[in-house]
Amino acid sequence: MTKLTLDSPAFKRVSKNLSLENFHIDKSLALQALDVINSKKTLTPTMIREALANAKV
Repeated sequence: MTKLTLDSPAFKRVSKNLSLENFHIDKSLALQALDVINSKKTLTPTMIREALANAKV
């Protein structure tokens, strides 16, 4: 699987879908999410809660 970036089509598609639901993600939070995804770690609900608690959404 190729690494995702802020410019990748998959990320842009997800970002657009979120914006249609009036949900916008701060760039730093997006970069954190991409780091986790690209490192092939398991993304857990706890990780998401911590990231949302510490970041601007």
